Amino acid sequence: MAKVTLKDSGILFKEDTHQYFRQSDGKELQGITGVISRQLFPHEYDSVPKRILEAAANYGHAVHSSCEIFDREWTHDGTVELQDYIDICKEYGLVHVDSEYLVTDGENYASAIDKVFKGKDENSYQICDLKTYYGKLKGEKLERCRWQLSIYRALFMKQNPKAKVDKLFVIHLRNKQKKDGSFDHIKELIYVDPIPENICFDLLAADLAGEQFKNPFAVPEDIVPQLSRIKELIEEKNKVEEELNALKANLMSSMQFLEITSWATPEVSLTMKAPSTRSSFDLTKFKAAHKEITDYDQYMKTSNVAGSLMVKIAA
Repeated sequence: MAKVTLKDSGILFKEDTHQYFRQSDGKELQGITGVISRQLFPHEYDSVPKRILEAAANYGHAVHSSCEIFDREWTHDGTVELQDYIDICKEYGLVHVDSEYLVTDGENYASAIDKVFKGKDENSYQICDLKTYYGKLKGEKLERCRWQLSIYRALFMKQNPKAKVDKLFVIHLRNKQKKDGSFDHIKELIYVDPIPENICFDLLAADLAGEQFKNPFAVPEDIVPQLSRIKELIEEKNKVEEELNALKANLMSSMQFLEITSWATPEVSLTMKAPSTRSSFDLTKFKAAHKEITDYDQYMKTSNVAGSLMVKIAA
């Protein structure tokens, strides 16, 4: 297969007003961030003062510009954020293809992808969004990024039908001084799972029709209180386990000092086990030492494992 060359979108982007126009007839198209705000996160910034939003936007623009100039001209402006971006690119083997790559559905929507990197082969790519958020990128913030990158991916593949998108990820950069003089320094790459293209286009269609999109990933309202209670219980459990472990460590230290191995009351008994070793079979090392064996199925024991629910709470 011949190498895929990314297609021009035919869109003109006016950066000063953040507007998208179709070059063929001058029709103005809507951006993606507005759709996401209207349809999925309408109250995200309700409690944030305008001056803070403007300052955050200016900072984000400066970091984006710094990284874009470096990728285009290899010019380093000396900022910590740019050096962190360079370090991440080196660590993950990222090869830059384009910055602010414009994608569109050709009719109603357009947007610019912050970074396009090479994928695992010459016809595949990785799509990246740069963020300069305050604090950890998690929860609703990360879900917003997932939607944004997934819609970019859907438009990217519509515009380049022979291309593949291997991975979607956010590069989170920040180095802002806080009131206490310390720095809020963040340098991380976070992969996100893509939302299927049909769901992304359903979102755009609902927005175009002036309808409220029904998010298939939204938690039903009657479930939300149960999730809140789970969070409370896990936090209580963690506190109890922390206190229990401290008590056990103190008791074990006392028993070792007194050179005894057991204590008992009518309510509880303590028995101290001596240090020991445990052996386990290293399958990886065994395979490396016995490359003549190609079929391990006859030696493997299979058992059924019941399904389970993994719960993680925000820190």
